Amino acid sequence: MKKRIMVLTCCLALLFTTACGSNPKLENGEEVIASVDGKEISVNELYEELKGNYGYTSLISMIDRYIAEQEIKTTEEIEDYVKETVEYYVSYAESLNVDLETFLINYVGLSGISTEEEFYNYMLADYKVTLAIEKQVATRFSDEDIEKYYNENYSERLTVRHILIEIEESDKDGSKALKEAQDLIKELDKVDADEVEDKFIDLAKEYSADSSYANGGLIEDIMSSTVVKSFWDASYALKDGEYTSKPVKSEFGYHIIYRISKDEKPSLKDSKEEILKSLTDEALSTDELLSYVAMNELREKYNLKIYDKDIDASYDEFLEQIDTLSKEQEQ
Repeated sequence: MKKRIMVLTCCLALLFTTACGSNPKLENGEEVIASVDGKEISVNELYEELKGNYGYTSLISMIDRYIAEQEIKTTEEIEDYVKETVEYYVSYAESLNVDLETFLINYVGLSGISTEEEFYNYMLADYKVTLAIEKQVATRFSDEDIEKYYNENYSERLTVRHILIEIEESDKDGSKALKEAQDLIKELDKVDADEVEDKFIDLAKEYSADSSYANGGLIEDIMSSTVVKSFWDASYALKDGEYTSKPVKSEFGYHIIYRISKDEKPSLKDSKEEILKSLTDEALSTDELLSYVAMNELREKYNLKIYDKDIDASYDEFLEQIDTLSKEQEQ
């Protein structure tokens, strides 16, 4: 049986009772949390204040993290990802010569976290919410959607190296870039066949304007749907170990391409998980409201009930806003 999510009243009451079990009480039985100049402030008064300022967002955050914990099992892959993220932020904080707590407050906007362990736990819970949303969005896609995407986007896969010579603004007709690319091909023509790839790597590192230059221009597992047509056609026409005898023009400039290998088109069965991830990522990136809708679907799935009327009203208002925006988006 699913665990029922309790509202903020219970959480705060538990917190205060645990921390302040011997607190004095008012005549009506309410616990006193503090007093100043004879004025006593009760736990309930503090709750009402916190509820007005943070109640709705805090409660929904607690609920979403609980749901994500049920939906997403913590795997070694998830742990490694979160650890790497935490290490990155810790290293960044050290580079700025500030402690983690100060860094998170000033640069990330997170307060109340002072140790790496606390930050790890926060990031793990937050990442699981993201994964839970992706999992829910993925349920929108049928086997027919997956097969359609496969047929339209999947092909044989090529691994290549390439050198990109960009066309500068001053090079209006591109002749300068073209000549530079032609000269690099002449350099490749001078070396023996068994030395071509090594020479290509050196030239890519020195001349290529593509981000792959540092890795010798290496691009792995490209498909016809993942690169521009001129690049794919030229790459596909090559044999393994061959390079283009003429520069290949695209919207990015002139390319020199060296083909390393060709792999056959993967099966639909082996590609299903990858395709589902692509469809999900595309849906989330093109619909900024989808993550909110998906999370609300999960709350409904887990039978969310909010018993505090003020917080419930705020939540209903939020849902109405999402619904209105979704309808406007469809028009």
